[in-house]
Amino acid sequence: MNGVLKEWAKNDFLKKELTVEMDLNWGADPANATYRIRDEKTGLFQTLEIQWPAGGPSYDYSENGKDIAGFDPNKEIAGTGVTWADLSFSFLWTHQAETLRADKKLGRDCWVVAVPRGTGRLLLWVEKETGRVFGAKEEAADGKMIKEIKVVSVKEFDKLWMVKDLDIVRPSEGGRTVLRIENVEAVEP
Repeated sequence: MNGVLKEWAKNDFLKKELTVEMDLNWGADPANATYRIRDEKTGLFQTLEIQWPAGGPSYDYSENGKDIAGFDPNKEIAGTGVTWADLSFSFLWTHQAETLRADKKLGRDCWVVAVPRGTGRLLLWVEKETGRVFGAKEEAADGKMIKEIKVVSVKEFDKLWMVKDLDIVRPSEGGRTVLRIENVEAVEP
């Protein structure tokens, strides 16, 4: 899967553009994924490899080929306001989720599910019928919104429905970051 991550300033000025490559292997045992982010301007190349064994996720992170210890999935990617947990949707694998209530999002019946995130939480709107995530909001401990993750569009790539456009809005900064998936290629094992 290939795409681009663009950070926009309050005045719609493009602050940063990063190339994104993702290899997802949900059918493996354990499920795993590799994320590669490249900043063509600075030369920064970041790689995150995640495995999801039964005991919880394990992370291997590197910058420009050098392994970095003590990786935090809630770390921002190159100052874009998007974390590795946002990009990988790794919060979906937590065992600490709590269903709060039923609600509607985009006219669809959803469950609102809370996932701990630092000292705050991430609220997910999960469609009841399909289990798809329709959006999310990150809240600080005081309930103030930190960011909103909006699924803008989905597209069928090789008989697989995937998020095509994702907007991450940070109201306190007036900024937003967009993830646009340009290509998905299914690889047979």
